[in-house]
Amino acid sequence: MIFTPTLVGGESIVRLLNGRTFESEFNVPHAARAIVVGSGIAGLSAAIALLKAGCEVALYERSAVLTEVGAGISLWSNALRSLDKIGAGEAVRKHIEPLRTSEFRGKEGRVVAVSFPASALEEALGSHPVIGMIHRARLVESLASCLPLGVARYGYEAIAIQDKGSQVEVEFANGHSDVADVLIGADGIHSRTRSLLWNEPPPRYSGYTCFRGITEAPACIESGYLGEWWGRGRRVGITTLKERKVYWWATVNAPQGTRTSDKRDRLCNEFRTWAEPVPELFRTTPEDAIIQNDVIDRRPSRNWYRGNCLLIGDAAHPVTPNLGQGGCMAIEDASCLRHLFSMQLPVDQLLPRFLELRKKRVAAINLDSYRLGKVGQWSGSVACWIRDNTARSLLPIFGPSMLIKHSRNVDRFLVE
Repeated sequence: MIFTPTLVGGESIVRLLNGRTFESEFNVPHAARAIVVGSGIAGLSAAIALLKAGCEVALYERSAVLTEVGAGISLWSNALRSLDKIGAGEAVRKHIEPLRTSEFRGKEGRVVAVSFPASALEEALGSHPVIGMIHRARLVESLASCLPLGVARYGYEAIAIQDKGSQVEVEFANGHSDVADVLIGADGIHSRTRSLLWNEPPPRYSGYTCFRGITEAPACIESGYLGEWWGRGRRVGITTLKERKVYWWATVNAPQGTRTSDKRDRLCNEFRTWAEPVPELFRTTPEDAIIQNDVIDRRPSRNWYRGNCLLIGDAAHPVTPNLGQGGCMAIEDASCLRHLFSMQLPVDQLLPRFLELRKKRVAAINLDSYRLGKVGQWSGSVACWIRDNTARSLLPIFGPSMLIKHSRNVDRFLVE
């Protein structure tokens, strides 16, 4: 069944689909119709936000079923508050593990910088929690549960985009086509939508690859822990999830495309001299549960929209994961869509306005994240000694403000 808006007198718009309802905040006598391509964090958040703004929405995903990788994600307060704004906060918040303490360590296990209790960060930021950790699959499931039945369609791979003047047509590999007032491309860093709109070089390789996994929490890791352990050309991140699980990641300097047949053995060898619980995390994670991806991004650009097509999330502005703000930026994008579509602007004014509102913030995060990753992956002994000693001296003083910088500098209309 195709989702169709219904205007009810002077009340808000209520949509009914197979017994599930969705209520809009706004009276929209001429609702815009939007096609969203991609059902990850960006696409699902955008669909929820557009419905909240009173739009008619059809979401298409090329995968046959709703899926997400077995890894974790940190949702900073700016993302959690944006989820509240679009109406998905309650569904997500009940699954997060709130941050209780954060710290940096060296590979030997000694504390490089003093740990930061969440209470101090929350007081500085004025928001609770500062970070909520969650399994990516649980986040996607929670977002999907906010959509009326029939909005999302699976097994639809976009293969062509046609400009129809005031509208846009999308053609799919299965022969289906659809027409809307606006197309939202939310299909990730390897976006097919982007490739259909621009002929661009591939994403930029950072110089390091990343392994990720989820395992049982070691006894020494308390709930609410978030830590990074830095070595020479290698880093490890550790964070807890619900039900005494730990999500970990490990970065290693390597040529792009470097792969191995046994990821767990490679990690155990690469990090064999590191203090526990780092080796334990690798030993207790099944081989088939370890994910490897090269860390890539794109330099900031203005190629976010063309005609009636707009890119959001990683499709528009991918960032390296060093600040934990990539998914958060996608959720903020969705909140920005809710804000703009609720103003009932013409699409040819709305899309440039979206770029104007978002480009400076995401460019700053892109740059800061890229630089942090480069410093974190230094491999020279002298450079790493200077880095670690500088961190030990300065982070106790400037650490809290640095950690919450990008959660604090959020546009108020996105979260209030």
